[in-house]
Amino acid sequence: MRVDEKRKYNIIILNHHAGAPDTGGGGRHYELARFLSEHGNKISVVASSYISSKRNYSTPENVNISWFNDNFNFIRLKTKPAYTNNVGRFINYYDYMMKASKLDGFGYIPDVIIASSVHPLAWVAGHRLSTKYNAKFIVEVRDLWPLSMYEDFEGLKRTLVFKYFEALERKYYNLADAIVTTAPFAYEYMGEKFNIDREKVHHIPHGLDIDEFDKNTDLNEEILDPELIKVLNSSFCVTYTGSLSKSEGLPTFVQAAEYLKDIGDMKLVIVGSGSEEKNLAEIIDEENLKNVVMIPAQPRDFIPLILRKSKILFCGLMERKAFEYGISKNKFYDYMAARKPIVFASSVRDSLIDKAECGITIKPCDPKELADAIKYIYNNMDTIGKKYGENGRAYVERHHTIKNIADQFLDVMESC
Repeated sequence: MRVDEKRKYNIIILNHHAGAPDTGGGGRHYELARFLSEHGNKISVVASSYISSKRNYSTPENVNISWFNDNFNFIRLKTKPAYTNNVGRFINYYDYMMKASKLDGFGYIPDVIIASSVHPLAWVAGHRLSTKYNAKFIVEVRDLWPLSMYEDFEGLKRTLVFKYFEALERKYYNLADAIVTTAPFAYEYMGEKFNIDREKVHHIPHGLDIDEFDKNTDLNEEILDPELIKVLNSSFCVTYTGSLSKSEGLPTFVQAAEYLKDIGDMKLVIVGSGSEEKNLAEIIDEENLKNVVMIPAQPRDFIPLILRKSKILFCGLMERKAFEYGISKNKFYDYMAARKPIVFASSVRDSLIDKAECGITIKPCDPKELADAIKYIYNNMDTIGKKYGENGRAYVERHHTIKNIADQFLDVMESC
């Protein structure tokens, strides 16, 4: 059944960190909401106006509402404090929970509440709203809390954090009418630990709007950072785009440059901002890596153009307990849509890069092996490199368009 033929819903999506183009963002819930709203569903996305990567608020109001069409708006709450550490972060999360729980005046009676675990306190707010409006309550699990924080704490802190968040998991997994997860094997964790019925858990991966992506690949290159334009036009660029966080394995990418110095026209390009920025800059400086270029984060709409002008794309993931149940990264689908070969440095279960035959998966934390994989593709760009790129694009078109994702969400709504 086509999206147009399915039942129409009034939907609220709770995602603390959801982004939209009016503040330089985008992503899963913006694209899902836009697509569904254009097909007759009414949707509000409730986010915080605090942007942690920039450490400031996108809007000054306590409540800001931005309309993207007659059926779709973004509600941004001014959650406090403007945090710079974990204590402030969790207070901010709690403030979001309290403020989102009390929201009303949506202009419609919601049928469905989707509460997304960028952090699990969104589930608390989501359940309160679903009870208030007698709406279906869908828990979305983007990160397996508290497993996603396992490496960030130890000793007594880890014990206390785990007990608290496992209590939330147990309660809200059971209260949910359905559970949506981006990790393909999360049902194993939920079943083993909380005895959740397999039929209640639905794997819906990330996706993207192919038409919007293609449109943005044709933007005028003059919109890009001047240094970035220069390097993309003059070098064979192996590129990473995204958050500079510890989990992305970027020190390995930078250290691989030492083994690639003999390829004179090659540059390793990092486009993004985050907590690892200083550490990466220090490695580049200490090891005198002239073949690595770091560029500040660019607006999301610019990413397709950057990927199109690159030759090989890098993605990495450090070993983390939560990754035992698989992953779904937005970055994969952008990379694959760009028709570029991908090198993925990770031991994550069931690598999508291998599944789609769109690149090479290697173990993490091995700069020499990473450099060898890059060299292999570099030396075979017209054959293997081209094949990897075409395979990735075809796989995204078959399985990961925003239409595919929207259809799956509507099926879940119908089933619960």
